[in-house]
Amino acid sequence: MANRVLAGNRSTGGFGIYVSRPGHNVLTAASDKLMLNTNSGETGSSFFSAGHFQVVPVSGGVGATAPVTFSSATVSAGATATPTYQSIASTRIMVWGISDSLASGNTNAGSYTYSSLGASSATLTNNAGQSRVIKNVTFNLLSTSALF
Repeated sequence: MANRVLAGNRSTGGFGIYVSRPGHNVLTAASDKLMLNTNSGETGSSFFSAGHFQVVPVSGGVGATAPVTFSSATVSAGATATPTYQSIASTRIMVWGISDSLASGNTNAGSYTYSSLGASSATLTNNAGQSRVIKNVTFNLLSTSALF
């Protein structure tokens, strides 16, 4: 039976509370195999990763620098952009975005899509007839039970 819970110092993560997915040893599991991780190397106010989704930082999270968890991209009509994130993403990720033009109720704004999801970047295509600013957040999917 694998070690599943650790409260203390983990050699690849430092001090914190860690819970691994069933069948994975909490002492050696990759970050995408953890269900709860209170210390991903970040400092600052109450940052932790838990549950089915784990935010992949865009930058920061080292020393006294708190992680930045979103990016913004200005994408012209019909054009693409490449939002990037730290290369700690798992092999299963979800990229989510919001545009002020959609949030304000503009139903003629059109859609945008993500493709070519990689370890540190994705392709964002603006299918609308107008330029827009899109805020992007990337999540590691930590459990296949989250795919519902």
